[in-house]
Amino acid sequence: MVKTEAELIREMGDRLSALYDEPIAVDEAGGYYTQPVYDLIKKHGIEKVMHELLTSLDANAIESFLKRANFED
Repeated sequence: MVKTEAELIREMGDRLSALYDEPIAVDEAGGYYTQPVYDLIKKHGIEKVMHELLTSLDANAIESFLKRANFED
């Protein structure tokens, strides 16, 4: 069975949500977890990927991100 891009993004969201629920402390994701997202952004554009990613993540994961995000230069 061939998965659609939306299904792949939802699976990534599920994996990210599962990581959020694990008691293991992780400073930040990288490499294995982030590269597929960058590949999808390159292929489909950031707007489409962000929409799918944000609609796939649970509210707790998004809230956690917003609390930790630091966009100051």
